[in-house]
Amino acid sequence: MRNAASLILESEFPMYLAWGPHLALLYNAAFIPLLDSTHPAVLGRPLAQVWPDRWPGLKPLVERALAGHATYGEDVPSPIDRNGKPYNAWFTLAYSPLRDDSGTVRGVLCVTSETTQRVQLERRHAVQLQVVDTLRRMHHPSDIIECSCTLLGNHLELERACYVETDEADGSFEVMHDWARDTRAPLIGRRARLDDFGPQALALLRTGSPLAVRDATADPRLPARGEHYAAAGARAILVVPKVRRDQLVAALVGYSALPRDWDEETQRLAADIAERSWEALDRVRAEQALRDAVARQTTLLDMNEFRLEVSDLLRRLNDPSQIFVQTGAMLGRFLQASRVLYGDYDADKQLVTFHSNYTDGIVAELNGTFPAALFGASNFGSLAQGTWVSSDLQRDPRTSGPDVWPNYAALQIRSSVIVPLNRNGALTSCLFINDNLPRVWSADIVRLIEDVAERAWSAVERVRAEDALRLADRRKDEFLAMLAHELRNPLAPISAAAQLLNMGPPDAARVERTSAIIARQVAHMTGLIDDLLDVSRVTRGLVVLGRDEVDLRRVIGDAVEQVRPLIEARRHQLALHLAPEPAIVEGDPKRLVQVVANLLNNAAKYTHEGGELSVWMGITPEQVLVSVSDNGIGISAELLPTVFDLFSQAERTPDRSQGGLGLGLALVKSLVELHGGMVTAASKGRNLGSEFTIRLPRLRDAATPSGDASTSGAHAPGTARGLSLMLVDDNVDAAMTLGLLLESGGHRVTVMHHPAEALEQAAQARYDAFLLDIGLPGMNGYELARRLRKLPACAEATLVAITGYGQQSDQASAAYAGFDSYFVKPVDPEGLFALLDRVTAR
Repeated sequence: MRNAASLILESEFPMYLAWGPHLALLYNAAFIPLLDSTHPAVLGRPLAQVWPDRWPGLKPLVERALAGHATYGEDVPSPIDRNGKPYNAWFTLAYSPLRDDSGTVRGVLCVTSETTQRVQLERRHAVQLQVVDTLRRMHHPSDIIECSCTLLGNHLELERACYVETDEADGSFEVMHDWARDTRAPLIGRRARLDDFGPQALALLRTGSPLAVRDATADPRLPARGEHYAAAGARAILVVPKVRRDQLVAALVGYSALPRDWDEETQRLAADIAERSWEALDRVRAEQALRDAVARQTTLLDMNEFRLEVSDLLRRLNDPSQIFVQTGAMLGRFLQASRVLYGDYDADKQLVTFHSNYTDGIVAELNGTFPAALFGASNFGSLAQGTWVSSDLQRDPRTSGPDVWPNYAALQIRSSVIVPLNRNGALTSCLFINDNLPRVWSADIVRLIEDVAERAWSAVERVRAEDALRLADRRKDEFLAMLAHELRNPLAPISAAAQLLNMGPPDAARVERTSAIIARQVAHMTGLIDDLLDVSRVTRGLVVLGRDEVDLRRVIGDAVEQVRPLIEARRHQLALHLAPEPAIVEGDPKRLVQVVANLLNNAAKYTHEGGELSVWMGITPEQVLVSVSDNGIGISAELLPTVFDLFSQAERTPDRSQGGLGLGLALVKSLVELHGGMVTAASKGRNLGSEFTIRLPRLRDAATPSGDASTSGAHAPGTARGLSLMLVDDNVDAAMTLGLLLESGGHRVTVMHHPAEALEQAAQARYDAFLLDIGLPGMNGYELARRLRKLPACAEATLVAITGYGQQSDQASAAYAGFDSYFVKPVDPEGLFALLDRVTAR
């Protein structure tokens, strides 16, 4: 005992001995720093009471020494106080038995050697090797970040660790990944201000040095947010920054829920993990940038080749459906996308109809019509600004809501590109590229998709335009054939009638019959030509409508009167169902009668004899509706969409029994639209009748138009005294027949064929009226009229224009030249005689 005591007291190494049945403690001066603050109270106390927390680990070593065997414990952890702070230390403890004079073991001698630096160094090297080995096998930044947070949290025994990236430009940082020891709410995506750390903490981090906060509530460097961090479970904080080019770009952050002293070794270990992580991130990103550069060059070449293939394909395709299907399939295969399809958008009903699917065989096709709201109505609204791109719909705020994301998830859509087709300021169609996994769509790929979409739509529009041109050309040919047929039809009886008049001696009955034939056929030809002129004027915008208050009840009555002879001839039953109150619209009465009469005329023509026709009129607060229906041959589904096009007509037969040029409905549509209305056609199919409905804006609070005060009646030739007339026309036959007609009415007629001779004759005799053709040789009818007005004998004479020019501008020119009246060839005899009667009365 004396020798052992002398040994330890004289030694400079930390040593102690435990003696006696209670193992009383005796130690030297070198051991005093390892006793924390318990010296000298522990001197002579039992060993088990000196270190009660460490005794379970020390007891086996002590008992072995008491059994007479020397033993030791290597790198035994022993927390101590050093410089007034808790410190984790490691020691190697060598125990030897102590014997009394009789050789009996009465105690133990312990020689202590601190191995803290070696243990820390070995531990640090082991962590470094683990970090390097783990990160070396990783090739994606997100994997490296996740691994770094996990290593930091486990090795530093943290409650939470996270990786943040900073944006010095706007002074913020965002949590990109976090690791937690328990199931705490994730912090990914959280953003905060860098200023929350305070200027001192930020200045330290920008130097690249770690920021160690023992207690956030008491650290003066966190004056504003310390209590907030502590309430969130971050009482102690350790931040290891990443600084590049003097900019704070990222950081690894560790949290502890309780105050904690971040000793030098802990900070060094955290810095090692962070530095290895930064190196791995820089390596992976550099490798990725290199791969991206090489891939982009390769991809650009591939994309250019792909564009050529698409162009070659589109040159060969002439079917819109095949254009959609094949371009979608080419895009899908090139992009390795899950699904490619087109969709037509109905902005009024907010519906999208999908078609022309390509799928990779994993996801299902998407066909049919769906409400746009299922996919986010605002997303379709944003397509007016251009292409819509999302790399991850589950995390995209535009699609991650509870009302939208489940619909995408059910369709296996995780990422998407949508290219819109906007025409005339409205969204009409879209090209959809879907993938069932998150995917970053590069700018080059998006441009390629937009290019293919535009090429596909242009090709479809080209094909449709070519089809429309071919259809128009075919209809033109059919129309010209019809026109030739329709014009030959009346010419044949007119020619035959003329030959009859030349055969044999005059016969009153024969003359009467042939005259009636000629009159009917001329009226028919006049109607055909009037239709052609009407359509020409309307389509060129040359029609000037009257703007009167018109009661559609009167319009319908006048139209029925016009068509009644045809209705009666075909023995149809006509039913009228008209609203009792006035139906006032603003428009041209003559043109509105023409619209309704055309519809009635079609109904009568295309309904088998003895059919049923109906005219219905109804009134709403905003509109007046007129419906003309029949139980006739109906309209096939193929013809219905084009029934209002020029030259469109029901199925033609060689006998042309219905007649007409197919202009009537085109004229109806144009005239109704000029009145601010619309017309629609409906039919259940062949032999199931048709219905045409006109909608016109209603004039409310309008006065009821009064009836026409004038009454029309037939003017029989020869009922007034004869007038002295001069007829000037270079067409000898036309001048002769009209002259004979006027003479039959009791008038004296001088026929002239040259304007100069007419002027000379007019100066020598007095005439009550002059009937002048406009297209005269040498001097047109306008100039002749002006010169006649200058002759004293003709100052009061009536000037009548008789011409084949019937446009509004021609009538205006005639009035300006001094004409009193205007007639279009062939002249209506009744109207002409009525005019002459008024001249006689004057």
